[in-house]
Amino acid sequence: MGKLDGRKGRLKLALLNFNITEVNYWQQLLPRAESSVVRLDYAKSNLTWEDLYPEWIDEEEESEVPVCASLPEPVYPRGLQFDLIAVKLPCNRTAKNWSRDIARFHLQLAAAKLAAASGEGHYKAHVLFLTDCFPIPNLFLCKNLVAREGDTWLYRPDLSILREKLELPIGSCQLALPLKAKGQLLDGFYF
Repeated sequence: MGKLDGRKGRLKLALLNFNITEVNYWQQLLPRAESSVVRLDYAKSNLTWEDLYPEWIDEEEESEVPVCASLPEPVYPRGLQFDLIAVKLPCNRTAKNWSRDIARFHLQLAAAKLAAASGEGHYKAHVLFLTDCFPIPNLFLCKNLVAREGDTWLYRPDLSILREKLELPIGSCQLALPLKAKGQLLDGFYF
């Protein structure tokens, strides 16, 4: 943190999922940083992992037209490039499927979007997770882990790879195209 705060210019810090006391702590920890609290609306409370990744998709729409779930986008000043995105992730290891927690997934996806939007050219943002459980390895690769100490994980993701991953649909329900769509123009492609 000292190396990031001591560089030329002001460190631009994004804070995601921190309460007001924790935000004040960050501001005391990095007094020269320009911190922004990123707002992220909660995912719908009835949204489950099975909604995002259903076991079976009715591609032929025999019984119903598939409806894909969506997650709210992070709200922050557009065009602002962050040097560091700090995220507090929930972790309930006692839960059977803690790695499939929707809130946890949503926060990591939002952090990835902030990092991807912050980097241009050689400019790269760091992502810092505060969590007892490890971050999603298919979004935040082990080779991009800069440092780890206890429940703190610091990544410097490859933004071109991260952007490619963010272009993929959220959940598997968007991977199936109904047969009716063949021969139609969809997102610039003919099917």
